[in-house]
Amino acid sequence: MIATIWFIALAALVLWLGTSRVQRVAIAGGPADSETLVLTEAIASVLNEKNLGFRLIVFETGGSRQNLQLLEKGRVDLAEIQGDTPASDVIMGVTTLYQDGYHLIARGDSGVNSFADLAGHRVAIPSASSGQFNSFWFLANHFGVADELPRALPMSEDAANFAMELGQVEAVFRVRAPGNDAIRELIGDRNLQLISIEQAEALALKQPAIAAGVIPRGSYRGSPALPEKNLDTAVVDRLLVARADLDEALVYRITRAIYENRSEILDKTLLAGFIGPLPDDSDSVITAHPGARSYFDREKPGIMQRNARLVSAVLYMLAIVFSALLALRTHWVRSRRMRMHDFNRRLMELAALARSDSNVDDLHKHKHELMDILEEVIGDLERERVSQDEFEHFSFTWQAVDALVRDRLLLASGIVTGSREEQS
Repeated sequence: MIATIWFIALAALVLWLGTSRVQRVAIAGGPADSETLVLTEAIASVLNEKNLGFRLIVFETGGSRQNLQLLEKGRVDLAEIQGDTPASDVIMGVTTLYQDGYHLIARGDSGVNSFADLAGHRVAIPSASSGQFNSFWFLANHFGVADELPRALPMSEDAANFAMELGQVEAVFRVRAPGNDAIRELIGDRNLQLISIEQAEALALKQPAIAAGVIPRGSYRGSPALPEKNLDTAVVDRLLVARADLDEALVYRITRAIYENRSEILDKTLLAGFIGPLPDDSDSVITAHPGARSYFDREKPGIMQRNARLVSAVLYMLAIVFSALLALRTHWVRSRRMRMHDFNRRLMELAALARSDSNVDDLHKHKHELMDILEEVIGDLERERVSQDEFEHFSFTWQAVDALVRDRLLLASGIVTGSREEQS
C-alpha cells in the first residue's frame, strides 16, 4: 500500500511538472530597427506578460530569406517573412501582420522617373539575406533592365541613407509599409522623389503574392506633400509563419493570444492595427497552419448549419418515409393478427359443430378440416406471415379442438358399435 501511494504521488508530480512547464518558442524577427522586429518584440512582450504557458523569444536576423532558412533547419519555430519570398511546403502561415509597399526613392536630378529608368544608374538595394533583395531583381527582370544594373549595390538601410546623402547612389529600393520611419528620415527635406511602381496587376500574374496598392498622399511629408498624390505601387503581405510540424495546439494558443491582446500590442506599435487573418487556402499563397486555421474558422457555421435547408429537406423526407414504413408495418401486423383471428374463429366453429355432431362421418370430416387449417398455418409460418408466438398460441387452441373431435369420434364410434351388437 505504501509503495502504491508513493507511485501515485510520483506520477502526480511528474504530470504537474509536465503541465506547468513553460514552452519556449523562438521567433526570427528581422533586421535591427526594422518594422518587423519592432512588431515581433511588441507581440512577444505583451504575450509573455500573460503567463499563457509559452514564452516567445525574438531573435534579430538578416531578413526574410534568412528567416526561412532558420525555419527550414528547425533553428526557430516562428518567423516573419515578406509574402513574395519563395517558401517550401514545410512552412505554413499563422497570420497576416501588415502590408508592405514597393518603394523606389530617387534623387530629383537623377532623371529616374520609372523603374526602367534605373538602367545605368547606381542604386542601393537591400542585402541578399532579405526578401526585398528578391523583390528588386524580380522587378528588374520584369522591366527588362536586370542586365543593365551592374551597380545595384546591396547594403543596410543606414548605409543606403548615408550613400544617398553623399550622392554615391542615385536611387534606393525598399519594401516597407507606407509611412516607414526610416524612409521618412531618408527623405527629410531633401530633393528626393517617390517613383511609381506600375503594372502591379501584370506583376501579380508572375507572383500571386503581389497586389496593386497605393502609397497615400502625404505619407512622408505633409507640406509640400510627398507623394503629391496617391502613388500607385505593388504591395505584398508581411506574414507570420511557422514550421509545419509545430504543435497544432500551441499554434492555436499563440494565434488566439495575438488577437485577444491586439489592443495592448497596438499600444506598443501602430502596425498591430493591421494584423488580420489569413485568407482561405484557395485564395492564399501560403497554406495556413492547422492550428491557426482552427482559430480563424472557430465561428464559421458547421456543415449542418451551412446546409440547413438541405438537411431539413432530408429530415422531412426521412420522417415521411419512416411514417410510411410504420404505417405499412402496422397494417401488416394488423392483417397478420386478423388472419390468425380467422384461423381461431374457424377452430371455434369446428369445436361448436363437433360438440353437436354424433355422426362419425361428419366428425371425420371435421378432423380433415382441422388438418387443412394446420397445413395453412404452417405454410404461413414458413412465409413469415405468422410469428412463432402466434403459432404457439394457435397450437394450443388447435390441440384442444383436435382432442374434442377425437373424443367425440370415440364416443360416436362406441354408440354405433353398441347398436350393432344389440341388433345382432
